[in-house]
Amino acid sequence: MNKYLFFIVWQIVFAVGIANAQSINILSLNNSLIDYNNQPMMFNEMVKMMGKDAQWNARTQLGRTLLYHYNDPVSRSLAMSGNWNYIILQEQSSLPKDYPEILMQSVMLWKRALQETSDDNVPTIILPMNWAYNDDWNHFKESSAKLKRSYRDVCREIPGIVICPIGLAYELLFDRKGAEVCSQLYTDNRHLSLKASYLASCMEYAVIFHESPLTITYVPQGLSETDALAMRELADSALSEWDKEMKTSR
Repeated sequence: MNKYLFFIVWQIVFAVGIANAQSINILSLNNSLIDYNNQPMMFNEMVKMMGKDAQWNARTQLGRTLLYHYNDPVSRSLAMSGNWNYIILQEQSSLPKDYPEILMQSVMLWKRALQETSDDNVPTIILPMNWAYNDDWNHFKESSAKLKRSYRDVCREIPGIVICPIGLAYELLFDRKGAEVCSQLYTDNRHLSLKASYLASCMEYAVIFHESPLTITYVPQGLSETDALAMRELADSALSEWDKEMKTSR
């Protein structure tokens, strides 16, 4: 009887271990680009509806850069705790376009620090690609190209970095539908509308779970089914386009 009891207990412990292994812990070090519309909460609701076990936690410093987060004791302590599967590093909105060398330096610093602290359990770094401002549509494509180049260079130079090409989705929408429709992704010249936050959440979901955003059924309150489907389709297109760009540009 004791042998049977041991076997049952072992099965329970094994099952719990598998469940814990499948749980995904995410930390973002970010500014208002993720804070707007509470993207982490939206993502967590999406994940729950899709039957996944994951939790996104955020450390928000409004208007700040990744270098600021790097030198901030609270951000550093959180990131180095060793409890994260993914760390999302959101750079200040225009910095990757204007100062790509600072983005490169900041990501290198974070990568090195995480490697030194976490040993074999180094979290995967995800960089959400920023998008061009909408206050000069005549130079929107030029700004988008600079942003893509900046993130592509980081991906090439620093092994293991994952790009979530949100900015590319903005560019694709601009190309397909024009400035008037693309402007619906903004609340001002840079910050996200509800549609845009949903778009970004769908893309983060796809990157983390390696699934097409077209499989997502969650729609946040305040967004129509039609708009949600359009954002999922746009997310899928941007991810496919980025994958093609990375393969052909090597």
